[in-house]
Amino acid sequence: MKLTSHRAALMLAAVATIAWTTACQTKTEVKTGNENGPVSSATPQASASQPEVAKVETKAPAATGSLATPTEAYKTGYAARQNKDIAGLKRVFAKSVIEFLTMLADGEKKSLDDQLKTLSETPQGKTDESRNEKINGNRATLEYLDEKGKWTTMDFVKEGNDWKISLPTGP
Repeated sequence: MKLTSHRAALMLAAVATIAWTTACQTKTEVKTGNENGPVSSATPQASASQPEVAKVETKAPAATGSLATPTEAYKTGYAARQNKDIAGLKRVFAKSVIEFLTMLADGEKKSLDDQLKTLSETPQGKTDESRNEKINGNRATLEYLDEKGKWTTMDFVKEGNDWKISLPTGP
């Protein structure tokens, strides 16, 4: 694939656009209380009479959200990214994005899955908040809050019945 400098710059901008969510961190809480009293958060603690229990982290379920609208696709991708769900990320990216990320991965002697794992570890916005969804035929855009709290545009394309995150179409 031959790239002009303008197209290469757009593709690099696309990678930045794709990296839109924060990696998740797991916190373990135990809810205590009864139906007649208040519920409080407590961290489990071992006592002298109880054996210490090892902390077990569970992996969040795979993102299976909707791709019916650009906003839903964005939220689905955000959840996949947050959960480091590689299959979920592949599902939400357009074919052109997968091809581009594969090309980048090959250049770095990585697999596509490794490239997506690296992408999922890049810091991004704190929420899946978005606004200004605009659909024009099989293309769409919306704005999302990036890691600096700035509204940034993301592009989408309709593939079959699903909206997917795509490379920017240019100026």
